[in-house]
Amino acid sequence: MAAQSQQARKAVSGYDLGQHGLQAARLRYPSLTGAGLVVSVKEQPFDTSDIDFRGRVVISRALAKSFTDHASTMTTLLAGAGNTAPSSRGVAWGVRLVSSSYDRLAPDTLPDLRSQGVSIQNHSYGVGIERLYGPDARAYDRQVIEQPTLLHVFSSGNSGLELPRNGPLPGPFMTLTGEFKQAKNTLVVGGISSRGVLEARSSRGPTVDGRLKPELVAYGDNGTSESAALVSGVAALLQQSYRDKEGTLPTVAWVKACLIASCEDIDLPGPDHSAGFGNLDALGAVTLAQRNQYKTGTVTGGNTQSFTLVVPPNMARLAVALAWNDTPATTAALRQNLDLLLDLPNGTTIRPWVLSAALHPDSVTLPARRGTDRVNNAEQASVQNPIPGVYRIRVVGTALPDGPQAYAVAYTLDSVLTWFNPTGGAVLTAGEAQPIRWLWRGDKALRGTLSVQTAGETNWQPIAEDIRLADQLAWWTPPNRTQTARFRVVSDAGTFLSDTCAVAQTTRLRVVLNCPNLAAVSWRRQPGVVAYQVYKLGTQYLEPLRQTTDTVAFLTPADGLYVAVAPILAGRPTQPGFTINYQLQGVECYVSTWLARQTVADTARLDFTLSTAWNLRSLTFERATSAQGFVSLATLTPTASQLNYTFTDRPPTTGTVRYRIRITTQTGETILTDEETVYHIQANEQFLFPNPVAAGRPVTVVIQAPDGIGTWISPNGQREKSARLTGTVKEMPTTNLATGLHFLRVIDSAGVQHITPVLIQ
Repeated sequence: MAAQSQQARKAVSGYDLGQHGLQAARLRYPSLTGAGLVVSVKEQPFDTSDIDFRGRVVISRALAKSFTDHASTMTTLLAGAGNTAPSSRGVAWGVRLVSSSYDRLAPDTLPDLRSQGVSIQNHSYGVGIERLYGPDARAYDRQVIEQPTLLHVFSSGNSGLELPRNGPLPGPFMTLTGEFKQAKNTLVVGGISSRGVLEARSSRGPTVDGRLKPELVAYGDNGTSESAALVSGVAALLQQSYRDKEGTLPTVAWVKACLIASCEDIDLPGPDHSAGFGNLDALGAVTLAQRNQYKTGTVTGGNTQSFTLVVPPNMARLAVALAWNDTPATTAALRQNLDLLLDLPNGTTIRPWVLSAALHPDSVTLPARRGTDRVNNAEQASVQNPIPGVYRIRVVGTALPDGPQAYAVAYTLDSVLTWFNPTGGAVLTAGEAQPIRWLWRGDKALRGTLSVQTAGETNWQPIAEDIRLADQLAWWTPPNRTQTARFRVVSDAGTFLSDTCAVAQTTRLRVVLNCPNLAAVSWRRQPGVVAYQVYKLGTQYLEPLRQTTDTVAFLTPADGLYVAVAPILAGRPTQPGFTINYQLQGVECYVSTWLARQTVADTARLDFTLSTAWNLRSLTFERATSAQGFVSLATLTPTASQLNYTFTDRPPTTGTVRYRIRITTQTGETILTDEETVYHIQANEQFLFPNPVAAGRPVTVVIQAPDGIGTWISPNGQREKSARLTGTVKEMPTTNLATGLHFLRVIDSAGVQHITPVLIQ
């Protein structure tokens, strides 16, 4: 059912949250995280042990099952905390999370959702193409009427390239994957590429009654599942914005109005059945909510409610959206019909954009026109380059058979260019190609030049000349050093300056010490950086631990197991690199590597690497045999320039020999490494153990040759059973051999014969 994602959950590579203004919204409105809200992820369970969900998981029955990477990736995109890495920070990283199962396609029960406090449920899954307004669609519509603040966000599906049969329209139209996606009071999201182009495989409408589905599109690296997760995250930011201002959660209709009013028109002019009302603009949606550019109310049949707004000069676009929760019906047909009218300062009245509702191959590809909508419960009217002055928005209760109707109106006033990345507080990665993004509302044919100015420079260096500004994207590879930078677009429409951002090298940590009571990590010093911020993992998020001018940080058990470091630039931390659990990096207490290079030989060869020589007095190599305790072989004084050691020894007797290293610190503390075992034999020798051996248990055979043939021989010379012996240390079974004395003959791969008596007890 789920469109499987191949991305790593913990650091979702390939996702540029500069797209849609997602990062810009986070940096401009840092208090909006979705805090205090609960989002449900309905599919298979996500990984509750992921540190990016730490302390925010609501216990539910669905968590009893094993998790899936797909569910964990959706949850990371929606609400990852960024504890693992900056790339694992989701859109609404303050929400609490609950898992639900899509084994039941119908809505979860309202008592369950209410008891968990869920206000948004993400549905990144689908079934086959279904072309009907069925019982599940009606059930979702009914649930939203009963709980008007409960938003369901669905992916449209990845079946746009399929050719469905027995329908009025060929693919890619009417390819929504599940009849539950035909509901009127939910939000369906299609997919675009990283360049803002509609994905061919993205499923699209119209619905069986000609309504617009999906309502909008968003980036999905592996399909529309990811698109829906991003929109669910933005919806949480909108819900928090409204709740913080109004003291209560907004209706589903209000969230939809904000998203529809702000989205960017792509594909055909105006809304269309492929991209809905357009491409997600998270920054625009959150900004209009923060600026109170909305109205809510209730209108009665035959009556009109209105309000005014002022459009200042030099705006590129005015867009107004009206949405309402419609009553479920036996068919999908609209029951409660409202109309949106926009009166301009010059006395002109414009109507919303409408599409043909006819299910005909020619009709669904027609561009939108201004008219009266009798099909959808969401409408949008927009004006390019609006004249300044007072505008009046009217909401008309055209036909309301079920009584008075609540509604929501939202509007945006767009500038010609809005910077998406970078904005103030953004951090670009030094030495790696970085996407520079903006939202362009001006003339689509206009061209311009993008330049950069780094710290200490007075000149602007061109990045891309004569570029089409409507492409809204250029790539820049910054020098591999930590610094600040800002950007400029110059065109006939004007000059547009970005905020100043940071350019920082990735801080990669190396564990140099991992002792029971003390650990240490180090990193390379970055040119131009004089101080670093060290972070620990708190109950939910990374928390500042201390600042240091050194490139080593010492940690105690009280600091926890997770650590990250960020360079400080212009007096503020940039962003940390990957967070590590220092106990899982393969380093022990002063020991980086310690292993036997030759485990079967006449000469023992062992390799040892110190993780650090800090605070060390001596290293003593020790040997023990089965008959002796450990004895000292050599004592060395470690130095910072000598961390790698190779030790050789020729034990005096054949058999099992154990080695260890005794590490002594300057304070007299003794640390013992694990033991390494070597089997000491000559080239023509064979070593067996245990001997005697319990009946049915194997005998371990040690010879220098890589393989051989072993044969059991009875005391009277009869061959009993044979087996091929492979590996450095080989095993010869004794299964079904009688107790008593036997002989084991091994002919190794070099043709040398070894015979040893063995007593089986």
